[in-house]
Amino acid sequence: MTTQLVDDRETALRVGYEATDWTRTVLFEDYLSALESWTIKAVLRDDQCIGAVYFNDGEVHASILPEWRGKWVTRGLLREMFDSPVVTTQVVPGHEFMFGILERLGFEKEDSKWVLKH
Repeated sequence: MTTQLVDDRETALRVGYEATDWTRTVLFEDYLSALESWTIKAVLRDDQCIGAVYFNDGEVHASILPEWRGKWVTRGLLREMFDSPVVTTQVVPGHEFMFGILERLGFEKEDSKWVLKH
């Protein structure tokens, strides 16, 4: 199985929206508006879009369909996602299980953000 990031903003936005565990209702139009200035790539697994990765000035987030969580990421994808001198992300309430994963990847908690410095 091959997993890769590809430039397919439209598909990535659609699948990323579906894959996000919203803590409140967010309209698709508001989601599009909030991400207007972000670079967004589709996560493809054997040519099937299984999620999206969002990039904005060193900040990185991922939304992955539930059936692919824990099975989608590879070292090559991580290198591509973290290709910045400083990478930041945040963990939304209810996803505290990500703390250990981020620590294993080398992130450190600074205030409300997680930071990876190369």
